[in-house]
Amino acid sequence: MNRTRIIIGLLINISLFQTGCKKSAETLRVATYTYATNDRIENLRPLSKKLEELLERQVETISYPDVTSFVKGIESNDVDVALINTLGYLEVSLSANTKAPIAALKVKKNAVDNYKTVLLTNNAGVKDLTTLKNKADSLSILFVNKGSTSGNLVPRLLLSSIGIKSPEAKFKTVKYGGNHTSTFNKLLKKETDVCAIGSNEYYKQIKDNNALLEQTKVLWISEEIPLGPVLINNELSAREKKKITNLLLNLHEENTAVLESIKEGWSEAKQADRFHPVTDSYNDDFRKINKNSTDLSDILELLKQQRHRQ
Repeated sequence: MNRTRIIIGLLINISLFQTGCKKSAETLRVATYTYATNDRIENLRPLSKKLEELLERQVETISYPDVTSFVKGIESNDVDVALINTLGYLEVSLSANTKAPIAALKVKKNAVDNYKTVLLTNNAGVKDLTTLKNKADSLSILFVNKGSTSGNLVPRLLLSSIGIKSPEAKFKTVKYGGNHTSTFNKLLKKETDVCAIGSNEYYKQIKDNNALLEQTKVLWISEEIPLGPVLINNELSAREKKKITNLLLNLHEENTAVLESIKEGWSEAKQADRFHPVTDSYNDDFRKINKNSTDLSDILELLKQQRHRQ
């Protein structure tokens, strides 16, 4: 009888030990999301390889089809290291989760027009933001897509700051263009009166065709948008979390090839020169625009609901 109890006790202890070590024994899942035709897996492979060497465990590199499914994967605890966009992170931060931001790519101090939102119109009667607000009920507006930071979140925050709390309730129509290029082209074809796109697309277009400067009017250009952070699973051991964090923060000195590979996957990261720690003030850049408060939490909740209904 005593022998049976001893065996049962040993089995229970082994089971508890295995449960406690489960996270460290599993494959580490490094994930991001696909933009257009780039799944960014090849961009992350050098990082995954370094993590395998550093942590001495297998690493799987995953790309979700879009930001919405990526956020769901993070919230379902299917990801250990997540390279997410700004909007996705802000959305995840709304609720309790097992991911914490550890680092984000930092744009160098002398960077110019790296990652901004440009609000444009083709309507001669819309001269500025005040006119836009006053005439909104007769205007159509086009955002990029529901998961876009520069083409959806930031322009909504701007509109919120000038008193347009709900574009859907204020404008004649609110639609999405799909991507930055198609959204801008729809403005040029007069399929919308106003559009919001990323500055990279806008500057590329006018560089290729200066005549576009006369066909459109810039109503507003944002400040530089903070780049999305790397999230880490809090269920990882303290030792592993520290190793992963230190690896990222020292890439610019110790593994520049890995850093450059990551940067090549994101157009908004071209002028970044390193990863830096993420602080509690990260969200502050979105709580005020043009010195006016925004309805950040309400807008994030709305976008989350919209995207989860897709």
